[in-house]
Amino acid sequence: MQSRYPLLKRWTAEEHERLKALAEAGGRPDEIAAELNRTEAAVRVRAWQHGIALGSAPTKRGK
Repeated sequence: MQSRYPLLKRWTAEEHERLKALAEAGGRPDEIAAELNRTEAAVRVRAWQHGIALGSAPTKRGK
């Protein structure tokens, strides 16, 4: 069955395991996204869906 959302890139088991390993090693979402060639949002959603804790990226605050 073809996806209704053809632009979505499905996660492979290897990518999922790599996400878990990088998160456990303390990787930030932006670093993990670059490593997996995914958007930061995709990494955050996948981690949230599967209960994977992510390190936090430093926030930019105004003066």
